[in-house]
Amino acid sequence: MAEFRRRYSDRSDSKSRIRISRLAFLLAALLIAVTSVSLVFVGFVASHASTQQAIANEERLFRNALQERLRDIVREQRTVTVSDETVRKLVRTFDPVYARQHFHALWSRYRHNKVILISGNNQVLAESFQDYTHITKRPSSETPALAPVIRKTQALFAANRVRVPGGFGHRSLQGLDTDQYALMGVIRLDGKPALFSAMPIMPDEYTATLPDGGPTLMISVKYIDDTLLERLNSQLNFARLRFEPKAFEPEDGPSHLVTSEEGVDVGSFRWESQTVIDSIWPTVIPVIAMLSLTLGALAFGIAWRIGQLTRSLQKSEEQNRYLALHDNLSGLANRLQFNRVLETSTADLPNKRFAVLHCDLDKFKAVNDTYGHAAGDTVIKIMAKRLNEVVGKPGLVCRIGGDEFMVIYRGGTSRKDLDTLCRALINKALLPIQIEGGNTAHVGLSIGVAVAPADGTEPEDLVARSDAALYRAKDRGRGVHAFYEDLLKDTFIQEDDASANTGLSSLSA
Repeated sequence: MAEFRRRYSDRSDSKSRIRISRLAFLLAALLIAVTSVSLVFVGFVASHASTQQAIANEERLFRNALQERLRDIVREQRTVTVSDETVRKLVRTFDPVYARQHFHALWSRYRHNKVILISGNNQVLAESFQDYTHITKRPSSETPALAPVIRKTQALFAANRVRVPGGFGHRSLQGLDTDQYALMGVIRLDGKPALFSAMPIMPDEYTATLPDGGPTLMISVKYIDDTLLERLNSQLNFARLRFEPKAFEPEDGPSHLVTSEEGVDVGSFRWESQTVIDSIWPTVIPVIAMLSLTLGALAFGIAWRIGQLTRSLQKSEEQNRYLALHDNLSGLANRLQFNRVLETSTADLPNKRFAVLHCDLDKFKAVNDTYGHAAGDTVIKIMAKRLNEVVGKPGLVCRIGGDEFMVIYRGGTSRKDLDTLCRALINKALLPIQIEGGNTAHVGLSIGVAVAPADGTEPEDLVARSDAALYRAKDRGRGVHAFYEDLLKDTFIQEDDASANTGLSSLSA
């Protein structure tokens, strides 16, 4: 009887342990299942959020690059529209030769595909098609797409017009944002999507004034073609950047929709996202398997995975930031970084003086024509390295496009120091360059110098004046450097000579 009781008691305890074990396994399995589903959900959300954030960053970078390109068109257009001579030749009177000359310059220098001149009474006076300029006189209403552009640009002029002795002028552009005096955006013209800039013609030195009435406007257009997309993408390096004439949903991938001044959709810029987020499932599945051994491994796996996703996103963002601020070919700072550093430098004036050097390669086109663009790329890379070596830590060397470089130099800004620097740069540029095929390329360098604050305290002024000095250097035979202050002295000397000649003529009379 005692043995029977003992055996019965053993059997009952065994069944109880089995039931508890099964219940524990069921609870553990339920807990693992719930945790696994939660992990899968968290992984999906994290992966989706990371992808969306990366795409949002790319779209923000593209918006900034597009806006900067539009500002470039305005700056290029200002070389013609902000001028006393332009007021005299295109507003006070209409000189077809002057119009053809400057419309051609906007095409040859900056590749403005189309330039339109519209009088104060809304008549189209001249219209260029690349290097051909057609002189006409027709109502602008024949091109309906121009109506909102003309209306809004006239409103900008009305807000900035000021009365001056002898007529009217325009408020100083210093301190004004670009969109306060120029209209820029996207338009569909001649059946093609295009970027445009519209500005009123205005004096810069007020030796000429504007008449009463509506402003004379100039509209510059760059069609959205392969050339423009390539230049726009030079600082982004997006994969398969293209333009398509329709809008897209967010789930279709990264894109940027642009609309006309009337609010009508023109189309979308699209590209393939560069951010590649690794699939989360190969990581989650092993972690789920580990749950059968320990829930601690699950917590470790989640933390590790989140860290991986965060580092992947951070790395992608750092890469995008680098691409946005550097030239893809030379590795130098690009135009966007140059503009930012220049604005910061001018804000430190007059405490921290600096110089702006506008450098342009001589005979570079001959290298491309003779040896091909691959050789031209080699020359650009080597010249970028040489400029960096000569300028050193006191300066920032930037490539702003093609064979043009800009330098912001904070070393010695005396005439002697800058003469020494420019000669060193020019001598370094003259060294032969070995290219593929055992050939040797020979190029040179011309430099225009503007010194802040003596030659200006605004970024736009310093860039324009260093550019003017560069043109003087080119006129002097290339391979030399010129200072903007010398350009002013030459101007004053010419004016004094002219006055003297006038005086002598009066005495003779």
